[in-house]
Amino acid sequence: MAISSALRRCEPWAAARFLLASRSGWRVHPPQTHPHRAECSALLSSLSAPQPGAAAEAQLLRVINYEISCAQQDCKKRDWAKELGEGFPFEIQDKEGTSRITLTRKDQKERIEVDVFLPSPADSLEQNFEQEDRVEGDNRQGQASNSAGNQYYIPLLVKIRKGTASRLEISCRSYPDELTIESLAFGPRDKSVDSSNVEAKISSLPEELQQAFYSYLKSRAISSDVTNFLHAYMINKECHEYLAWLRKLKGLMKN
Repeated sequence: MAISSALRRCEPWAAARFLLASRSGWRVHPPQTHPHRAECSALLSSLSAPQPGAAAEAQLLRVINYEISCAQQDCKKRDWAKELGEGFPFEIQDKEGTSRITLTRKDQKERIEVDVFLPSPADSLEQNFEQEDRVEGDNRQGQASNSAGNQYYIPLLVKIRKGTASRLEISCRSYPDELTIESLAFGPRDKSVDSSNVEAKISSLPEELQQAFYSYLKSRAISSDVTNFLHAYMINKECHEYLAWLRKLKGLMKN
């Protein structure tokens, strides 16, 4: 987990708690809000002026210990297999200490891999610009772009392997209320081959082709149920990765 990600806010997974209510078809429940988290900011704001030597180090350890205590109460072990039940269309590969998970599925003709990354803060100006390029008439999406829930997004890279020689990669952003396609590329599976001439921004494509790609993703199980689950899963993962990072930091400071 990148240090900048760990430090960017006192509660990295807080921005999206409220939006995970009940949209998922697999009934994935949101993590619960703990009132003790409000104390975190109070503790940091009440720190005294910098102190030299051992006193400053002891003060830092107290703050780290407090953060660990807060995170331990927020980071719950979840039985995802039980929550999802049968019918989830992907296998999940998750390695601790990384900033991503990979979803996989395959049939006789193609293999699908979806790289899913930890939440990133949304750029409101960039998002509004992208919304203006969307298909006209979709008022629901336009309203979603202004909601508080769209303060973050989860990056997705959908990789579809066609046979043994070709690939299609679709770069997406999953906001709490919608999935947006950013760009796509296709070509030989050998990435040493120059594929710059087959990359395209989705906004530069004709409207009907854009909609066809959204339908194509949905037919490959990149649906709202799956993306709702991913928001719950990645927020929970970020919590655990942050806790692990704090423990490593504590170990360093105690040496």
